[in-house]
Amino acid sequence: MEFDVIGIYLPPSELNATRIKCDHGKFSSDRLKEIENNAVLDIVERQLECGLTVVTSGGIRWKHWNKDFFFGLSGISKERLESGHLYSIDTNLTDLMRFTGRISFNPSHPYFDDFKFMADAVAERAVCRQIIPSPTELYMQLLLMADGHPERLYPDASSLVSDITEAYRKTIIRLYELGCRSIVFDDTACGCLCEDNFAKRLLQGGIDTISLQNILIELINGSFAETPSDIEKAIYLSGGDTIVPEWEYIKYPDNIMPRILSEVIADKFFMPFDVADDYSIEILSHLPKGKKVVMGLIDAHSPFPDDKDAIIRFVRKAKRHINPVFLAISPKTGFCLSNYAPRGLQYNDQWTKIKSLKNLIDNHHIALKESYV
Repeated sequence: MEFDVIGIYLPPSELNATRIKCDHGKFSSDRLKEIENNAVLDIVERQLECGLTVVTSGGIRWKHWNKDFFFGLSGISKERLESGHLYSIDTNLTDLMRFTGRISFNPSHPYFDDFKFMADAVAERAVCRQIIPSPTELYMQLLLMADGHPERLYPDASSLVSDITEAYRKTIIRLYELGCRSIVFDDTACGCLCEDNFAKRLLQGGIDTISLQNILIELINGSFAETPSDIEKAIYLSGGDTIVPEWEYIKYPDNIMPRILSEVIADKFFMPFDVADDYSIEILSHLPKGKKVVMGLIDAHSPFPDDKDAIIRFVRKAKRHINPVFLAISPKTGFCLSNYAPRGLQYNDQWTKIKSLKNLIDNHHIALKESYV
């Protein structure tokens, strides 16, 4: 059994301080870039020291977990709101999307230079991974912004899905050309659709959730389609703010997860679980044989040790459905869940967490490799 990490890390405190000063005009963007580069170099070396065979740049250049990528696509511009609230009790995060044309591939997307810098630092010592928001996230954001009517915001709503998938497909191919061999879609849309209150709000707004399921699956599969066969295609299925989705294995018509696991053409699924919820394990029964599963069982936002016995018990039960050869363990989510919410974890704590995860695998490999039924 292996261990894996999605690849989103807390940045060093120096970078956070520099970014705040840059936002207030006290540091130049060039100085910020220099600090970011140094942080990426450190994060690459830290991952290698932890024994990871797949590494990322940590997502430390992101200001928003998803919109940074969207802003780099053609057809989407960034509108800055300097202050105030926008129909929300929370202070607005200032950068909003405006759709200025049809969404398309941008050969000058800033992610490409950032990935190349990371790949050069790795220097073929590990597999290079890129994390991008799932295409479902972009579609859902536009759908909700338009109150369920994409034609209100998008110039050609009939081509919206194909435009998104084409932009994503070409982006993946370009990343592959730069050396990327593992791509992860960070997806909360499917997990949120499992949440009753969210689904009810969509229905009350006149959105057909069954048709929406079809669209989300088409977006993921269409984006992965016709990309190189030797790039690992993975998806992280998050529940959004709750992190762990409602893993209901019964195939109700409005339950998207059995369909996602059985119909999406990803090679690997990152799936966070609550180790105290045995029932949730049954969702794994929908995975076709040969698909890899990375179970998120480690708390990525607490510096305290995890319950190793509970983790081992959960893994043993999961092996009723998945051959251990295709099973791995990871933290439940990235270490940096957001750039505004306070967390108990510090920069160095995340590396301690990864090393403890590796030790769990190494020290309990016999227990974790017991028979697969």
